[in-house]
Amino acid sequence: MQVDQAIVGRTLRKRKEKVPKHLKRGANDKETDSFTKRTLRIPMDKPFEEAHFTQRLWMFFRETKETEEDIMRMFHQVREKMTQRLTLKKKSDPGKFVVTCLIGGIDYPSVLCDTGSSVNILPKVMVDHLGLKIEPSEDSFTFVDCSQRNSEGIIRNLEVQIGNALIPIDFHVLDIKLN
Repeated sequence: MQVDQAIVGRTLRKRKEKVPKHLKRGANDKETDSFTKRTLRIPMDKPFEEAHFTQRLWMFFRETKETEEDIMRMFHQVREKMTQRLTLKKKSDPGKFVVTCLIGGIDYPSVLCDTGSSVNILPKVMVDHLGLKIEPSEDSFTFVDCSQRNSEGIIRNLEVQIGNALIPIDFHVLDIKLN
């Protein structure tokens, strides 16, 4: 006869005990921030009643005191902030960005400003005019119009004065025409 045989097998997870709303804690910053981020992604024309269920907004506050009315109030507060946001209008192309520049004692009134490229180009005509020393270089450049140019060489640490700053810059020398 078998007495007290232990049941071996799967153990079922215990459900969390349901805690009454009045005993729960308030919403913390992380929950509120997540709710705000989700609400900002909801289109402005979607009403709260629809967004509440489709976006599962109540999920952020399952373990808190917040009621559906509180969630609705917070939803409308976020929406109010969205309408007060400043929306920038796209501007037309301002054209070329030029600065005045002093190289080797010669003032150039309208030099195109570097827009973050890693290559600076100086026309061979300017190098000859300034009498600068060129180091040999095997580099080749392809431009937007699909034209290609081989580098005549490179000038290292050429001091360029922009405003009050003196900046050492490396330039690739190309045989290109100036307008």
